[in-house]
Amino acid sequence: MRAALAVALALFLATGCGDDTKAKNSYVTAVNKAQSDFVAVVDDSESRISGNATDDDTATQLDLIRAAAVKVVAELRAIDPPDEASKLHGDLVREAQGLVAAFKTAADAYHSGKPSDILAAKVDLSKDVTRVNAQLNATIQALNEKLR
Repeated sequence: MRAALAVALALFLATGCGDDTKAKNSYVTAVNKAQSDFVAVVDDSESRISGNATDDDTATQLDLIRAAAVKVVAELRAIDPPDEASKLHGDLVREAQGLVAAFKTAADAYHSGKPSDILAAKVDLSKDVTRVNAQLNATIQALNEKLR
């Protein structure tokens, strides 16, 4: 799971060039900071989840990751994107919100203590993270193209 997250969220936006470079670079810096803060929390939480982790420990770490995703969504919403990036920025916010939902669902399953729910959560979380990462990658690539 961590590898999939780190790959997508480490694909930082490139700094802009051309018209209004300062505003574009400010936007890119803000988005990259939100992403790197999230990756740091994911890395820390993932390092605490081992094969020997209890369901409660795993649920706690998933809750921490979800809280970090909530923070990223709030940070992204607070960013004022350049006009040409507004729609794509909205997509980025919605996609990041998808991570919040995925981690909440998984944490809830672990909190339930039901083996069938936990097994389903493992599979679903992997699928959800892969799907959201693909969306994030596409949006970040589109933002890079738009801001060149």
